Amino acid sequence: MREDGKMTKIKYNKNRYNFYSLISSWYFEFGDLNKLHKSEHGLNVNQITRETDQSTIFHKTFYTEMKKNKHFTKIYKRFIKEIIKPRYNEEILYQKWPTIRFHFPNNIAVGEFHKDRDYRDSDWAMKVEEVNYYLPLTDAYDTNTIWTETEEDKGDYQPINTEYGEVVEWNATKLTHGNKKNLTDKTRVSFDFRVIPKSRFVKTEKTTINTNTPFDIGGYYEII
Repeated sequence: MREDGKMTKIKYNKNRYNFYSLISSWYFEFGDLNKLHKSEHGLNVNQITRETDQSTIFHKTFYTEMKKNKHFTKIYKRFIKEIIKPRYNEEILYQKWPTIRFHFPNNIAVGEFHKDRDYRDSDWAMKVEEVNYYLPLTDAYDTNTIWTETEEDKGDYQPINTEYGEVVEWNATKLTHGNKKNLTDKTRVSFDFRVIPKSRFVKTEKTTINTNTPFDIGGYYEII
């Protein structure tokens, strides 16, 4: 992990960590993730809001398949162990189940611009300094990617342009970020997860807003 906390792109082997081929097989035999909006189910997706940005049929499919698919669990844990953990000099807590995002054309993927600490105990979030990782399964660029400020409260929003085969390490706890309406003709599919160095972790009574999962080891986090 960079000591200065600046955004970093990390390349990885797409054949060894074949997230795309595995996850795309879960979607109604449609195959091409960046064209999900053209599927029957995609045509029925309404305008995303804060209340619905984790509840479409695409989200439900991902979480159902992910939690029962041992192959995904194996790849994900191997990715954490081999790509992410070496960036730290100690054991880490990592998000047990990553969060999926679908950014459909003429829509958004998350319901509002925010800092991640807005959805946690703010004092706790600043103390543990959770690190975010953004892993696109399709090319992420222009209006179909995350827009974030470069420094806290600077408000100079810029797109995180990246591609499949890269994972972006950055600080979503401090930086306000969100989505613009996707004006491209491609759906962006990505997942993200969070990491805390073990030495910085402290317990909190706060839980996740969508599933009421405790921010604790064995709940939201696993240790490796």
